[in-house]
Amino acid sequence: MPTADIQRRVAELRAAIEKANYEYHVLDAPVISDEQYDGMLRELLGLEEAHPELVTPESPTQRVGAPPSERFKPVEHSRPMLSLGNAFDPDELRAFDQRVRKALGRDRVDYTCELKIDGLAVNLTYVDGKFTQGATRGDGLTGEEITANLRTIRSVPLTLLEAVPGRVDVRGEVYLPVSAFEATNRERAERGEPLFANPRNAAAGAARQIDPRKTAERDLSIYVYSAAGLDVGTQHGLLDRLKDLGLRVNPKWRLVHGIDEVLEYAEERRAEREELGYGVDGVVVKVDRFDDQERLGFVARNPRWAIAYKFPAEQATTTVEEIKVYVGRTGVLTPVAWLAPVQVGGTTVKRATLHNLDEVRRLDVRVGDLVLIQRAGDVIPEVVRAEHDARTAALPEWDMPARCPECEGPVEHREGEVAYRCANPSCPAKQGQRLGHFVSRGAMDIEGAGWAVLSQLQDRGLVSDPADLFSLTVADILSLDRYAEKSATNLYERVQAAKERPLGRILYALGIPHVGGTTSEDLADWLVGELGPTADLRSVFDRLRAATPEDLEGIEGIGPVVAGTIAEWFADPEEQAFLDKLVEAGVRPIMPERRVAPPQSPFKGKSVVFTGTLERRSREDAEDLVRRLGGKPAASVSKKTDLVVAGPGAGTKLEKAKQLGIEVIDEDAFDRLLGSPPD
Repeated sequence: MPTADIQRRVAELRAAIEKANYEYHVLDAPVISDEQYDGMLRELLGLEEAHPELVTPESPTQRVGAPPSERFKPVEHSRPMLSLGNAFDPDELRAFDQRVRKALGRDRVDYTCELKIDGLAVNLTYVDGKFTQGATRGDGLTGEEITANLRTIRSVPLTLLEAVPGRVDVRGEVYLPVSAFEATNRERAERGEPLFANPRNAAAGAARQIDPRKTAERDLSIYVYSAAGLDVGTQHGLLDRLKDLGLRVNPKWRLVHGIDEVLEYAEERRAEREELGYGVDGVVVKVDRFDDQERLGFVARNPRWAIAYKFPAEQATTTVEEIKVYVGRTGVLTPVAWLAPVQVGGTTVKRATLHNLDEVRRLDVRVGDLVLIQRAGDVIPEVVRAEHDARTAALPEWDMPARCPECEGPVEHREGEVAYRCANPSCPAKQGQRLGHFVSRGAMDIEGAGWAVLSQLQDRGLVSDPADLFSLTVADILSLDRYAEKSATNLYERVQAAKERPLGRILYALGIPHVGGTTSEDLADWLVGELGPTADLRSVFDRLRAATPEDLEGIEGIGPVVAGTIAEWFADPEEQAFLDKLVEAGVRPIMPERRVAPPQSPFKGKSVVFTGTLERRSREDAEDLVRRLGGKPAASVSKKTDLVVAGPGAGTKLEKAKQLGIEVIDEDAFDRLLGSPPD
């Protein structure tokens, strides 16, 4: 039985950590340093490990502690999560105001205006001030339980600042900040995966991960905007009350008097949307008084007292001045259109991605063309179409260069691949990108090792490949610009701490072409079965060096193309030297626990291929769902394929499935299978 002093210390640590979370993630005003925070969390973890009877669901240590879910359970909302009607221009917004004033019999109505965050709508349930359940919006009446995933979001308080008696249901929007969205899409592009169309899709995919630990790897946040169970009489009063309870409320809301002030607010928010750091696609206008809302009521599932005023699409026309090529960490060459500068949504755009040569051919974009561009998801500039009718002269067709623009190494294009790659293993562009990938959050997660630091380390000859990071001394780091003794020591300790990481992360950090986070976990699961739970890194690499493509193709989720790439990569002498350096540096894998597939499921024993764009989740998440339910995600269609899930933009895989007579379903049918009872 723990002593009273230990119980008191545990309570003190929990209170201090939650206070720090509130200051950092809700108030955006941290008081203590990262080192102090980490120290308190380590102390609390140690005390809870020694005294497991003290662990509670509300402890900060439990934010990432739930096991992976096999499927999301349905949750019936205590009150419907309503959708809003839309207004697309000032006249439609004025018509809404006219209907409201007529129904209430008043000449002027007060409104609360809020930003419309582009994310995933969720419901947070608190009972006596403690977070007990979280769910997605779903169809408005029934959602999916994602409690464990929402616990990983540090701006979601596990305990309210005031223990409000009874049940409180808080509604909010989980979103992915712009910087995290761009980083996610860059990684997906380098892996040859479809890009998320907008921050909402990316947030939805992250929040609905089967494994909460993967959700924790994403930089998700939340803004809340409504609640049931609190005694307030107005929307603006509710927002103040939510903030007082420690919940994160977007600070850009405003109480306005009449429709003219609504339009003024909307114009101000539209002008600053590019500076916000998160996706916004309009403003939400709500009648402020709750008694007025009750009088106005609903039509179908839309409230008569609220409306979403959508911002206009952000597009512009400009000229392609040049098409340049950029080199990623795996050597993939990405064409980028350099444009005559043009204003799009208040931001000057000078470049737009063209993704790959196939996309350049599909759009038939040529240097000198007039093109329509847009900010995809209000974030990433991309070319929508080329205005071919505007050509006044014959323009030469653009092609990939034969030599790498960074190192003059040969460019290779393997049969069956979309990507063109630099074949030079020592290409400096590849090495720089590879270093950035190696230290990233989803890989070795070395905090503080940003691009500025990595560039200096490369320029000074201190690091040539990722393994060299572990040989750095405090003195090496002190030689970099803007580093003092304490900051150099902190970075050194973080690098040393990264010597021990889960095996899946280590494999992902290697930067093997076509091998993303899911495939890395698949490899790790196979390796623990081959080598046991105590294997060291040398044994892991030796087994992978000895693996044939046929061995690797036998792993769930790995198709022939990926299997061949992995075998070729581990046979490469240059890569073998790098792997040996990692072993000699003392990197240690944490071997995974073996997965146990459910005894029955609609996917058990079936080979499933995804093609095209999925709109409710990423392809990686969908494959993980199939894998957890005993299925075998595959990268290509063959006679062994049992099912193909096709989304918009499906191409050759869909055609091959039809030729072979394989069953093809869309994402709606896939969702119905997920919700079906076991056979």
